[in-house]
Amino acid sequence: MKTSDTIIVCMVGYDYQRILDGIDRWEAECPIEQVYLLHDRKKDKYGLISQRNVKDLMRTLRKRKLSTITIGYNPQSYEDTFSALYGILKREVDEKNRRVLIDSTSTTKDAYGATVTISLMFKDVQVYIVPPKERGYYVPSQKNSEFEAWFSKIRSVPGLPPQEIYLPGYRLEQPNGEDKQVLQELEKHGGTSDSIKTIIEWCHKDSTDPVTKNRFSRVINRLFQKRLVDKEADDKKMRISLTKFGRIFATAVRDYEESLSEKT
Repeated sequence: MKTSDTIIVCMVGYDYQRILDGIDRWEAECPIEQVYLLHDRKKDKYGLISQRNVKDLMRTLRKRKLSTITIGYNPQSYEDTFSALYGILKREVDEKNRRVLIDSTSTTKDAYGATVTISLMFKDVQVYIVPPKERGYYVPSQKNSEFEAWFSKIRSVPGLPPQEIYLPGYRLEQPNGEDKQVLQELEKHGGTSDSIKTIIEWCHKDSTDPVTKNRFSRVINRLFQKRLVDKEADDKKMRISLTKFGRIFATAVRDYEESLSEKT
């Protein structure tokens, strides 16, 4: 992989300076092709802080001739974070063959969990944080007279060198086309099917053909082993249900494919 094929994804919350410090560190190592700035889209004080920092980061990075893309998400939602990152990684890693660095310095534990999980599903993805030199602070209300002084101080706290969160070399295998079709059909039909036969019919295949039935049985077994679906024997039928993670993954695939159709 060429070093120029590197992008950074920054999950922007309270921090401004530490995010810049992280970008500076990686830019000194290799050229950065693009920076994604994920901002909290909620209309509360956390969203306000995130959105203000993103605007200032955009101005600073553009002066450095770095291309930026902004994306709104809800960092308090594992599902929403997973979906937002899935779209980015699918485009940048799978389609453009780029290396991706994800800065999870300034986000929630919910979003951090989603970040680590999705990163395990793609090659050439690294997750890092930039530890602060100072710790222990609070967020006053934006209506409080202290807010502006606090905001100016907190976003300018400098960072130490980035601390990579090491991931195992082995990545979770992504479901193939037929696997994803089954997941999407389950998600579309409420997450549960009363039998494999019903799933085959949802996929517009011949449920009476033995070869097709065996193929779909193997698909269900693969998804079960990956903990994307649960199986339960029910009156001579096999009830198939999406696990919670399976539903999250299927939703992310749906959102990504819908975004592709919107561009065409």
